[in-house]
Amino acid sequence: VILRLLDALESAQRMMKEGGATPGERIAFAFRLATARRPNAEESRILTGSFHHYWENYQGDRAAALKLVSVGESPRDEALEVSELAAYTAVASLLLNLDETLTKQ
Repeated sequence: VILRLLDALESAQRMMKEGGATPGERIAFAFRLATARRPNAEESRILTGSFHHYWENYQGDRAAALKLVSVGESPRDEALEVSELAAYTAVASLLLNLDETLTKQ
């Protein structure tokens, strides 16, 4: 679980830095990296809605946002706004835990 969370934090930071300017662009960027395909309209709607839900919650609870993005030894980018980063981390965790992205043995 911790390894997935670290992957999610790193993915979220990459989404914010390289993924575009809007939540939709950033989520589509991460989705393509995780699955090697573009999200369909329903997937985009669900993931973008999830982002907004998480962002609203973390804006109201900065301590929870800091806790989420402070797991592990990898430093978070202090230039990124913490509640937004936490929301993207939660979405990245969803992406990394899709059946489509998990390797099963």
